[in-house]
Amino acid sequence: MVHAIFYKEWLKLRLVWCLAFVIHIGLITYLLLALRATLLSAGTVETWATMISRDVLMINQLTYLPLITGICIALCQWLPEMQNKRIRLTLHLPIDYSQSIGIMLLSSLIGLCLLFSIDAVTLSIVEQLWLPRELVWRTFITCLPWYIGGFIGYNVTSWCLLEPLWKMRCVNFLIGAPLVALCFLTTQPACYITMWPWLLVVLIATVCLPFYSIYRFKLGKQ
Repeated sequence: MVHAIFYKEWLKLRLVWCLAFVIHIGLITYLLLALRATLLSAGTVETWATMISRDVLMINQLTYLPLITGICIALCQWLPEMQNKRIRLTLHLPIDYSQSIGIMLLSSLIGLCLLFSIDAVTLSIVEQLWLPRELVWRTFITCLPWYIGGFIGYNVTSWCLLEPLWKMRCVNFLIGAPLVALCFLTTQPACYITMWPWLLVVLIATVCLPFYSIYRFKLGKQ
């Protein structure tokens, strides 16, 4: 049954995942080519000095892509399920409803993790060819909150979509939006180092939120 649910989610979202992969790789490629062009035109030493003295990382276009990806995956995953209450079929599978919903959530979280890991590995490996290790590390720790925001955005969007009452969906949005915003308070390099533990706490907490919404749905809240 677990494999069947994973396979169902893959069939439902495979085109979305492929599109997200193309967009992410395309933007990463563009950013790396822009960095290479800057190094060639301005000079390596001058570019390094600018990045260090002015806190410039040249990847700001990447800031909201993980969040947009997480939200879009949640929309494409749960809107078809909530349309005409089709999710009732999932809740009547011969396994506990929380387990079936958990598998569906896990499948998308794993997909996001793989996609975001490809971004991080590609950026890190290629940047090491042109930049000092310290700048590569600073780029990574600056990007990390954005990707955590992508996971939180997915969880919060799922929480809102699975909620059966529109009034509560609005309440959920008002609660969830500030949690997402925590990951985008600033784009200054390495400003979130001391906040990582708190962002991880928020991430873990938001994983539980969709289960509360589906519990209310199963209770028949209208």
